[in-house]
Amino acid sequence: MMASKKLRWLVLGGLLASSCCFPGISEAADAGMHVDQVGYLTGHNKTAMVTDSGETDFSIVNTKTGETAYQGKLSAAKEDAMSEERLRKADFSDFDKAGTYKLRVGSRESYDFEIGDNVYAVPAVETWRSYTLSRSNTPIDDPVTGLKIKDGHAQDHEAQVYFTDKLNKKGDRLDVSGGWYDAGDYGKYVTTAAISSAELMLAYEANPSHFTRGQLLFPAGIDEETKLPDALAEVQFELNWMSKMQRRDGSMFHKVAGLKWPGFDKSPDTDTQDRYIFGSCTSSAAMSGASFAIASRIYAPFDPSYAAAMRKRAERIWDYLAKTKTPIYRVDEGQEGGSGPYNKSTDLEERIWLAAELFRTTGEKKYEKYLGSVADRFTQKPGFFTWDNTLALGQFAYLKAKGADAALQAKVRAAFLGYADDITKKIESDGFGCALAKDEYTWASTKNALTQGDILLMANQIQPNEAYVEGALSQIHYLFGRNSLDKSFATGMGDNPPEHPHNRIHESTGAYVPGLIVGGPNAVAGGDPDQTAYLKSGHVPVAKSYLDVLTSWSTNEYAIDYTGTAAYALSYFAKPKAMSTDMLKLKRSYPPVMQKRES
Repeated sequence: MMASKKLRWLVLGGLLASSCCFPGISEAADAGMHVDQVGYLTGHNKTAMVTDSGETDFSIVNTKTGETAYQGKLSAAKEDAMSEERLRKADFSDFDKAGTYKLRVGSRESYDFEIGDNVYAVPAVETWRSYTLSRSNTPIDDPVTGLKIKDGHAQDHEAQVYFTDKLNKKGDRLDVSGGWYDAGDYGKYVTTAAISSAELMLAYEANPSHFTRGQLLFPAGIDEETKLPDALAEVQFELNWMSKMQRRDGSMFHKVAGLKWPGFDKSPDTDTQDRYIFGSCTSSAAMSGASFAIASRIYAPFDPSYAAAMRKRAERIWDYLAKTKTPIYRVDEGQEGGSGPYNKSTDLEERIWLAAELFRTTGEKKYEKYLGSVADRFTQKPGFFTWDNTLALGQFAYLKAKGADAALQAKVRAAFLGYADDITKKIESDGFGCALAKDEYTWASTKNALTQGDILLMANQIQPNEAYVEGALSQIHYLFGRNSLDKSFATGMGDNPPEHPHNRIHESTGAYVPGLIVGGPNAVAGGDPDQTAYLKSGHVPVAKSYLDVLTSWSTNEYAIDYTGTAAYALSYFAKPKAMSTDMLKLKRSYPPVMQKRES
């Protein structure tokens, strides 16, 4: 994920030598006026934060008429530890008139925002569409973004196995075409494929009525003959690739990539280096099994035979793991030279998730028996789920399962809801209503915040609680710019989105794909050279440790599992809406550099 030193300094010295090289915003809005630049839902809390200037009054101004639509009093000023700002809160929750507005305090004004009952409909669609535009081995000619790719990595049809074991010989050629590119590179990883596809299917399962045919405006040639809602058709594309990665003994290959990081001038169809199939990992196998188990119940109403095949794949992984007691993460020399490791040397939390999903899907008691045998871990209070710790997902699956043991379920319920309550307390104590504790401003901090919001929405399905729903919305507000940087961490969304995401498709094609969630502030030194240099350049508040530069992969790269957390949350609140290509173009926020490229 690292560009050459020459390229890094060309970028820093040329194209990116602007206000976006270090945290800051354009002159379009006052830097101390922190709003959700997409908007606020009617019937829910609506708050913005402003840096203290001594003013005590605020107003909500209609951007079309210039008239004051609402007036209110700011809260008392309070120090926020993470941003090191002294903040006042503007609460306009009781103002529900649909329209486009800006916040005004004295002579200061915010970015525009909408109020309405479906303000997240377009962002939800764009987020899901970003997976379509991340497809490998797929000709793409997208009228919305202008992205054109002939056939990314056609060599995946005959990728080479990188190692020899009892099942394969080094050099064996296998068809592992399909699937989504993982992030800013062109690797395809079972680990993030499993958790991302699961997040998307769980989003569907929570609100099936929010998903329809034609919703994602698939580019020509991508809309296969299917009766599936677009969202499930898109996830099926990933599931089919994961199926190709399953081995004869039920295990999974770990990833597909080249031996070297491609340059930023290499598009998916011009990166012609040989592609290899690397490794095997029990934790990623267990995660794949959990995703297959979810698919078995999600696709059953549409395609019973496909659902049965998914169940069989999940059960084969279960059988493989039952025979493989010791965790495995296979590493062969050279395999990490052009791709990330996603390495985990343990696998208990992932086995728990697999067992819980299989129990929820099949009702077979042998899976619950396993959960009982690891109850010491299974009933612990979880953290937010991620690719290297899926305990919370396992607990949620078990809490939604029918016919579960009442005593075990009660313990899991107490642990899961206890963590949800911990999250709401963090949100209430944070100046921006963000769920992140200081030690959670790490690599993928945006995902860390959104995942905690997703857990609150899951907790609300177990025990309805308005505080859970509002806490989840608060993380969406953080995502879309109600943060100390006034930065939307979603490409193409809000007035101040990432201009230079670490993304080879963006750089090589010149197309700007909306809906990608970037990592966000990372206060841990060593993430990448630019981020490390920035942290050493002087005192940087934890919540501001972000760089909108191409080569800061630890703060400005997207990944499919980051985006999955946003897709879950946005889909929860967004209702179906008739859309067109022109509507999506109209709603997009173009960074200045992209406006220049298109003009």
